[in-house]
Amino acid sequence: MNKLSSSKPTTINDVARAAGVSRQTVTRALNNMPDVSAVTRERVIAAASALNYRPNRAAQGLVRGSKPTIGLVVSDLRNPYYPELASELTRKAGLRGWSVVLCDLGDDPDDAHRRLETVAQRVDAMVGHVAAGEWKGALANTPTVVLDGPSDSAKHAVIAIDYEPGIRAAIDHLKSAGCSRIAMVDAGRAPSIRRQIYRRLLNEYGLQWSPDSELVAPDTHDGGVRAAARLCKQNPQTDAVLAFNDVMAVGMLKGFARADVNVPSDIAVVGIDGLDIGTLVTPELTSIAIDKAKLADIAIELVDALLDGVTPPDERLHRTATHTLAVRESA
Repeated sequence: MNKLSSSKPTTINDVARAAGVSRQTVTRALNNMPDVSAVTRERVIAAASALNYRPNRAAQGLVRGSKPTIGLVVSDLRNPYYPELASELTRKAGLRGWSVVLCDLGDDPDDAHRRLETVAQRVDAMVGHVAAGEWKGALANTPTVVLDGPSDSAKHAVIAIDYEPGIRAAIDHLKSAGCSRIAMVDAGRAPSIRRQIYRRLLNEYGLQWSPDSELVAPDTHDGGVRAAARLCKQNPQTDAVLAFNDVMAVGMLKGFARADVNVPSDIAVVGIDGLDIGTLVTPELTSIAIDKAKLADIAIELVDALLDGVTPPDERLHRTATHTLAVRESA
């Protein structure tokens, strides 16, 4: 049996035609319901397999009386951003009676792909932050909402993150506080979107910049500690620093304390993400914060649309979220 050559997703009607049965028989066979002979069930399963048909699990849920299950994909659960997002998404899903399965990709790309494939078979839809290329193959037939990552808008729903308003607000705040030598610690050698915006805004505001204004470090607490020490040696005239995320920024607070550099009188520190940990340190961390409850709301809305049959590239499946500046003690 040949697979359909069309690029359109295989439908239950395609399976019914290939197996020579009715649509209702396909539904009953794939849901292992009574009144379908073993021979017919095997023929339907074979047709569905040959056509790479993935049943609409939302429709299956209606047949079985069950609610949808979402897979939440994160790159590293040790980063507190992801537990905070997971908490919000789980609560929002729970209000609808939906379940959430967590998928932590880890550091091994091959293992990550296997985990995605395994979880995709157990859920109705996927939501998450995933590196480029990870969605391909594993989630080809799974309704998917991509959060702030490389995506094919022709295949997935997307929540884009616009960092510029939050970073602009931070630089405005630092400038009004008298800071003029603002550094940034990024998390990768290739400039992130956050660093690109930082560079452009410094140029727009006519603020000082040099290669020494930028550092690269792991996006971890220890990475932030080491980055603070390096910044003190590399560019001691710096009077403010923007960290790639709050975890790094909290590490920088410790690094500056060890170097007897006072925050914020000697140097102001701003993080990104607005994590709860920022309020548990002294001084409390000023952060470019994203509303994770609102982000979860949008994700749930998009999953609902996908399960209702809305398909990309419908513009309703592309949303944008922004950050706001939470001013605390560190800047």
